[in-house]
Amino acid sequence: MRRWAATLGVAGLVALGVNYVRGRLTIERHVADYADHWRRRVDVPEDAIHYVALGDSAAQGVGASTVEAGYVALLAGRIAEATGCRVVVTNLSASSATTRDVVREQLPRLVELERAPDIVTLDAGGNDVVLPGNNLESFEKHFADIVAVLPRGSFVADVPWFTLPGLARRSEKFTQAAAPLIGVYGHHQVPVHAAARALGPLRYHQATAGDWFHPNDAGHRAWADLFWEAMEDSGRMGFLRSQSLG
Repeated sequence: MRRWAATLGVAGLVALGVNYVRGRLTIERHVADYADHWRRRVDVPEDAIHYVALGDSAAQGVGASTVEAGYVALLAGRIAEATGCRVVVTNLSASSATTRDVVREQLPRLVELERAPDIVTLDAGGNDVVLPGNNLESFEKHFADIVAVLPRGSFVADVPWFTLPGLARRSEKFTQAAAPLIGVYGHHQVPVHAAARALGPLRYHQATAGDWFHPNDAGHRAWADLFWEAMEDSGRMGFLRSQSLG
């Protein structure tokens, strides 16, 4: 009996490992394919709503089954439906980006845009939590640099929650540092940390992709819901609606 149990245990671990490797390969394809999608230049007509997204792989849509199932694309669709206007997305985000990368690479591109954005979203900080060479002090500095430059009234996610105890504590400290900065600079906080934490480990992992890190389709819909709620509560949708009616 013990031998059978041990054999089943090993088989389970092997299957888990195989699924993880497959998940990682899928994510790597997403990173390349979705970046190609967002790099395609799209002109922004005067009567269109210009939505600019900054951040990391979540903003790219990585983990979703298609780029259109990522939270940025979902939000663009909701904005278009709510306002009756065409929405053009300029996605400046990049997979694996830390807040330092947003400051160095994405903010200069934001400032140089020919057409000012009508609505801006940001998610950043998850990679600061997990990648070496980052700490609370460096995160807080770079996050402050970002929110100081974003157009006032941007929609800014706090730092995603992680289930591993060490990363969970670290992400909580990062969110506690980010939250007041979002408000100080006149932006709207999108509480992705609290929403994920409220799910608990099991339901949280059901909303992640095969690499157990990126959100899957359900996770991206949840992120889109959180951003959308903040957008509606802010009154921004009503303003854009009134602008479209002229």
